[in-house]
Amino acid sequence: MLLGAVSLTVLASADAAWAQDAASTASTPNAPSASANEIIVTANKREQSINDVGLSITAQSGEALMERGISSPTDLGKIVPGLTVQPSPFNTPVYTLRGIGFYETTLSASPTVAVYTDEVALPFSATTRGAAFDIQRVEVLKGPQGTLFGQNTTGGAINYVVNKPTEVFDAGLDLSYGRFNEIDTTAFISGPITDGVKARLAVRGVHSDDWQYSYTRDDSLGRKRQLQGRFQLAIEPTSNFRLLLNANGWIDKGDTQAAQLVEDTCAESTAGTCGSPQAAAFRDYPRAPDKARAADWGYGIFGRRPKRDDRFWQLSARADLDLNENLTLTSVTAYSDYKTDSVQDFDGATMFSVDTNTTGFIKDFAQELRLSGKYGALNVIVGGNYNRSRTFDRLFYNFSEGPSANPLYMIPGAPHGELTFNYSRQNVKSYAAFGNVEFELSPQLTLIGGARYTNTKRSFEGCTNDFGGGTATWWNAIFGTNVQPGGCLTFTPTFPVIFDPADFDQLNEDNISWNAGVNYKTDSDMLLYARVSRGYKSGSFPTASVASYSGYTPVKQESVTAYEAGVKAPFGNGLAEISAAAFYYDYKDKQLRGRKPDPVFGTLDGLVQIPKSRVYGFETQIDVRPTDGLRISAGMTYIDTKITEFTGYDALGELHDFAGQKFPYAPAITAIGDAQYDWAVGSANAYIGASVTYNSQTSSALANSNTQYVDRDSRFQIKEYALLDLRAGVKLHDDKIRIGAWVRNVTNTFYWTNIQDNLASISRFTGMPRTYGIQLGWRY
Repeated sequence: MLLGAVSLTVLASADAAWAQDAASTASTPNAPSASANEIIVTANKREQSINDVGLSITAQSGEALMERGISSPTDLGKIVPGLTVQPSPFNTPVYTLRGIGFYETTLSASPTVAVYTDEVALPFSATTRGAAFDIQRVEVLKGPQGTLFGQNTTGGAINYVVNKPTEVFDAGLDLSYGRFNEIDTTAFISGPITDGVKARLAVRGVHSDDWQYSYTRDDSLGRKRQLQGRFQLAIEPTSNFRLLLNANGWIDKGDTQAAQLVEDTCAESTAGTCGSPQAAAFRDYPRAPDKARAADWGYGIFGRRPKRDDRFWQLSARADLDLNENLTLTSVTAYSDYKTDSVQDFDGATMFSVDTNTTGFIKDFAQELRLSGKYGALNVIVGGNYNRSRTFDRLFYNFSEGPSANPLYMIPGAPHGELTFNYSRQNVKSYAAFGNVEFELSPQLTLIGGARYTNTKRSFEGCTNDFGGGTATWWNAIFGTNVQPGGCLTFTPTFPVIFDPADFDQLNEDNISWNAGVNYKTDSDMLLYARVSRGYKSGSFPTASVASYSGYTPVKQESVTAYEAGVKAPFGNGLAEISAAAFYYDYKDKQLRGRKPDPVFGTLDGLVQIPKSRVYGFETQIDVRPTDGLRISAGMTYIDTKITEFTGYDALGELHDFAGQKFPYAPAITAIGDAQYDWAVGSANAYIGASVTYNSQTSSALANSNTQYVDRDSRFQIKEYALLDLRAGVKLHDDKIRIGAWVRNVTNTFYWTNIQDNLASISRFTGMPRTYGIQLGWRY
């Protein structure tokens, strides 16, 4: 009754809600105590040593994250081999884990790698940008995670465990000042309010000047304006009931990143779009130098600066009721609300070719109820989820100075498209029931099995519309249609009849995800494990600017069946720990942002589906403490991705068979390394450390292995790179005061994280240049 009242309270405060799936953490009764070097994780929704979990996991403490400058989910590639994060032009980060990713920046797209805070889902990737502050630790779970976690995911899950309210008064401040006048400040206060009630308030602000500059004129871009906050209230009125309330959110009013122009998309002799005056202007435009800060941009969206005005807030409540000493009932309720108004220019030039403005919202509600019990050798979890979300995504698009494939562009004074907007309105509702069992056949041998049934219903409304009347005039002159100013431009199969956006489309799906595994613990505390699992990612409709109805065809759910075997072994009484795993993924119906033919623009971005593909690879991690004060760790993931069946269009609009090609955004080798030495200096403690991140070459498009396209394919390559970071400092007064300095990208390596085709141009997004600064920390 009380659990239901808590859920209804949060639902009412959300004011008419929709939500995603969730689950928040609180302290687990009778949890294991950690030894000096032991890491406790909650991968199975109960606290366990990482060395007892038969699953590939990377975990890092909040202290280590702060020292290494890991201040957002997009930085996690520095500590997690096998993980890459692509910041997209539309502010939606794209997470790819062991080659499993979905480069789709639509607000409503479900990710292949889900992000959680205390197991409460951040339901869509756009909402994850402010998750990483005041963190106790982060856990990255690799492989399908559909059974215990509320969002079905084919790639994995990232779970941030935040610092909780404390039994005694505590407070702290962390301040960093760095290049480009960046000031990053985090402060918290925590402690008891009255008997059985504790609270914690944490806030973070980031402010910086521009870091990009125009290489053709006097202009700059790239400032940061971010504010994050979290308030938690922990209530324990009786010994068998615990309630954790969490209100968190963030605001981002910083600039969006401008792109670098690499080259135009066609040769001068090509007919159609490449013979237009606009295409000639792109051919004559100066190319960007190989410098991280150099870029170019225009003000083609109502004269606005490329910047964002985004905000997110979330309320969650977790209640735990111990029914007896063995059985706990848990209720988790969450509501989140996200809004965006963001201006982008990613053609790499001052011309109005792909100047865009994204506006939209996400409203999401979720409820989970579960029972967790331990009966001798048996650990059991059973439960259910309900999730409902509403999304609206609208993209204004200024292409008034961009070329079109239509021959009228070749005629001086002919009607010309100017400004359009496309939108997507999607409602999603899902139900799920799940269970997981762990049974100890003996102190050494444990069997694991679990399954989840999920039913999802998604509705879609969308179209590409004229804005201001100019494009409608152009459209009617070309095709003989009768589009009114502001009207829909998209053709139906019965050309030239125009699509009616009021005709909602539906996508109804269900699936059963499952896992089965065995763990064997040797007398020397070595864990050997084998695991088979299947995960699903739901289908979706795109938000896209298209002339044909086919551009709005949805992709159906994808599935991955994963086979993994591994070992986790401590050596030398904790002086060294080695883990290794080998895996094979059978991938069906992989979703991809590819290319589709368009009757007006030749080819455009669209969602496509790869019937069959596969991934195999291995990874290893070693942590060594050879002497007092010295810690060394290194990790590496190798993957081999391959499309085995798919015929479609490449990034340059040519149809061919992609069998044998590799996945985009999936480098074969990702590696990390870190070393730190701590020593005493009088009554203080000093430290010095270094970390290295390496990513091998990959591609941003399906155009990376066909020999007849080698020269053209190189346009979409993301070259290999290695980054070196250094840090040093001193801790005073029993580590309550910290003074440090850091340098990131010490060698000032020039690299880029993304490269894309924009019809008129090919442009890339660079990584940050060398940055440096100082850190100050204080604890009460």
